[in-house]
Amino acid sequence: MHHQNTDPPARQPIPDIKQRVEELGVFFEQTKLTPMEARVFALLLLSDPPEMDFYAIQDFLQASKSTISNALKRLMAEGRVEYITKPGDRKRYFRVSIIKWLEHIQQALASVGPFVSTLDKVITLRKDTSSPEFNRDLHRIKDYFLFLKEELPRVQAKWNEREGSDD
Repeated sequence: MHHQNTDPPARQPIPDIKQRVEELGVFFEQTKLTPMEARVFALLLLSDPPEMDFYAIQDFLQASKSTISNALKRLMAEGRVEYITKPGDRKRYFRVSIIKWLEHIQQALASVGPFVSTLDKVITLRKDTSSPEFNRDLHRIKDYFLFLKEELPRVQAKWNEREGSDD
């Protein structure tokens, strides 16, 4: 009689994880993170399970305690990272705070309005300059952000509807 294996499949670590953390880190530096914050964040996105204790993070990234500690403090203050504890274990485990990170992204998108008004001021101040082509390009950027500002509430409403219907 042949019995079926019901064990969960063995975990496969992400190949070349050190290189992947480095690549993602470079990307996240563009989101106002220091190089170390970006690498801690990238590591937590790729770790399996998706949480790590302080010393595992420090060991992986080969950085000083204070560097890792400062990076984690800032990531937590920003709401990108949180910590959890496990019963019977005194360690804190750090992980990406998915809900807060999403809210952070949504807030960044909401700042399109102020950007449009700032660009408007720049365009007004430049109207008599001798660079009409550059001024046209600025208008094009402003129009793009105006379009985003108009469309984002619809996109957000669609997202909310889709999230609500997953229950």
